[in-house]
Amino acid sequence: YTGAMVKRIEKTEHGLACVFEEKGEEKREEADYVLSAAGRVPETEKLLGPGTELAMERGRITVDSNFETSMEGVYAIGDVIKGIQLAHVASAQGVWVAEHLAGTGHSIDLSVVPSCVYTSPEIASVGLTEDEAAQAGIPVSVGKFLMSANGKSQISREERGFIKIIAEADSKVVLGAQMMCARATDMIGEMATAAANKLTVPQLLLGMRAHPTYNEAVGEALEELEGGSIHTVPRQAPGKLKSRQ
Repeated sequence: YTGAMVKRIEKTEHGLACVFEEKGEEKREEADYVLSAAGRVPETEKLLGPGTELAMERGRITVDSNFETSMEGVYAIGDVIKGIQLAHVASAQGVWVAEHLAGTGHSIDLSVVPSCVYTSPEIASVGLTEDEAAQAGIPVSVGKFLMSANGKSQISREERGFIKIIAEADSKVVLGAQMMCARATDMIGEMATAAANKLTVPQLLLGMRAHPTYNEAVGEALEELEGGSIHTVPRQAPGKLKSRQ
């Protein structure tokens, strides 16, 4: 349910019930457990000593492009500042600050952030989506491969899911990727490397991928961008799930 507002959680004979409102209609769903994930706020109230103040915005420490605060020589990274609250983002920001203080070049592109959801199947995304590219007026090509045609997925009986790669239409530079499949959170790193280094589809296809692996599906999605993947799901009879749109 999207655009829904939770009104209350009630105890039931067998567990809990979530009562919520969606599009003006009250609805109710029962389950054994209810997971509340309403977000986080930085705990900055007692972070600093008496008489020490930093510029803040809605409870978050304000920083410049090098993560320096309003106090010279004091830097802040991670969840206490504005931005994406992910551990690998905070770690990358820490490296950025260390490199800045050392006066060396920066080794990480902070604009390319992989996002991961550890569900079953896993979900991972990096860079632009097809819709975001359209909104930005960027002509793109899309390669999509269904995991039901991937050998390793068939062996492990994890056929549900897909890999989708977005590339700039003319240059074939990889702009982003979205995955929903087993090991998606492990495989998204290759796409992050591609987007950060502006690698092209032909360049990524130069590397051979082992068989049987989930990663073969990345190659198949790239081949789809080049005119068609080798393996695909056979089209089924009318009324059954089709392999692709």
